[in-house]
Amino acid sequence: MGRRIAPSSAPKRCTAVSREDDAELHEQITELREAVSARDAFIAIAAHELRNPMTPIRGQAELLLRKVRRGGCSTDEIEFGLERIEWLINQYMKRASALLDVSRITSGKLSLTPERVQLASVMRASVASLLPLAQHAGSTIELAVPDSLVGEWDSLAIEQIIDNLVSNAIKYGAGKPITLSAAAEGRSALIRVRDHGIGIPDEERARIFDRFERAIGSGSHATGFGIGLWLVRQLVEAMDGEVTVDTPAGGGTLFAVKLPRQTKAVL
Repeated sequence: MGRRIAPSSAPKRCTAVSREDDAELHEQITELREAVSARDAFIAIAAHELRNPMTPIRGQAELLLRKVRRGGCSTDEIEFGLERIEWLINQYMKRASALLDVSRITSGKLSLTPERVQLASVMRASVASLLPLAQHAGSTIELAVPDSLVGEWDSLAIEQIIDNLVSNAIKYGAGKPITLSAAAEGRSALIRVRDHGIGIPDEERARIFDRFERAIGSGSHATGFGIGLWLVRQLVEAMDGEVTVDTPAGGGTLFAVKLPRQTKAVL
């Protein structure tokens, strides 16, 4: 009889190695997909954050141009208009240079720099920059904030939060008055943005702070990336705060942002 040959264990070892390779390949593919997703998210954020500030710049330029063409624009008015455009462009450049920090939200590496911020100053600047957009939409903006309200926050994050909430109110406010207010509440600051527009259905409130979702009501055809409110929530939570949305008596929408006046980052 011929000698029996014991089965080789080599194929089993090859199978084991192959499974390890498959697992590693799957992990690499997953990482690449996440990287592409993060890149796409950053592009969408960049488009949103760089597009919004261009609206008041364009509005101010068009306003100044109309005055000049009518021939009733004094040298002082032209100088004031150009100074306003210059200020808006400087704000635009500041935001553009800070986009790298904002992009880190998608990777969980957001870095904020708390500093002493007078909330009234930031809110007035935001209202001034958005006024041409509000006027174009037919809305007025009423501001109520005490000069004494200060806190330790990232100033750019505060600007972005207010700009996005007020821009949202202008966009969906149906040309009606908008109220922006802030007040001290214990050791926190409470910022409120109220419009009297189309409102947000109850069933939509759970998702409006998600990325690529838009705060639109029934029958609305508004466009946009759906980034603004997602960005607001990310920045608010990064400063240990919270943001809520409600439909107050009389209709419209009320966004409320509560921020501790001294975040954990500076304790």
